Amino acid sequence: MELHDRVVIVTGASRGIGAAVASAVVAKGAAAGLIARTGGDLEDVLAQLGHRGAAATADVADPVALARAIAALEAELGPIDVLVANAGIGAYGPFADIEADEMERLVKVNVLGTMYVIRNVLPGMIARRRGHIVTIGSIAGRIGSPFEAAYSATKFAAVGLTEALAVEVEPYGIGVSVVNPGPVASSFGEARGHPYDRDRPKPVAPAQVADAVVDAIEHDKRELYVPHWFRPAVVVRHLVPPMLRWGTRRSFRDELAADGATR
Repeated sequence: MELHDRVVIVTGASRGIGAAVASAVVAKGAAAGLIARTGGDLEDVLAQLGHRGAAATADVADPVALARAIAALEAELGPIDVLVANAGIGAYGPFADIEADEMERLVKVNVLGTMYVIRNVLPGMIARRRGHIVTIGSIAGRIGSPFEAAYSATKFAAVGLTEALAVEVEPYGIGVSVVNPGPVASSFGEARGHPYDRDRPKPVAPAQVADAVVDAIEHDKRELYVPHWFRPAVVVRHLVPPMLRWGTRRSFRDELAADGATR
């Protein structure tokens, strides 16, 4: 789908990947409908876009507020052509230490929030027989990441949702994609309470993820990885699981040793 003159809704648009996606689609001639919890940050992003779009505040975990925000954006911008379901939160630490309320919040935002926003825009896309939906997954949604077990579980769910939905809505002319980034140079790590501090893999810029999102929309690609060399690791996971487990243990040996020393 060409993006020129399209209406693109982006959740989690106030910073990081979401803001970069908004910038990328506007550069292609689209109007961006921005959704996030914080209105002030959204207005800053909208100003950077030259006000080529509109903004509405909502927590994606609140289906009533989310539906209201989507309706307001559609009333201002017109029918929604593309959805980029980007809003998400992280959590880091041993699974034995995570609290129930943190698990619940992860599921509400990363899983239910993604479902809610897709469910809101999908009937209109089906009626118009066109549209494209992109979910922002994670390499942790394809390869379970130690010390991010709860987060990985939510991203596995998002990837599964995308795979099923892609087949379900294809007869209506709707494309569905998932973009799976690795570590991203953004405030995501700080927000989860543990900044990314590993030597490898190097974090990618949010703009690189945004470029992959645009590629997925314009060329109807089912699944993309950022950086692209993560894809072979996923193949190894399916073909030679013991090799992948060995590599994961080796990659996290310092963290595993430190956790073991405290118990």
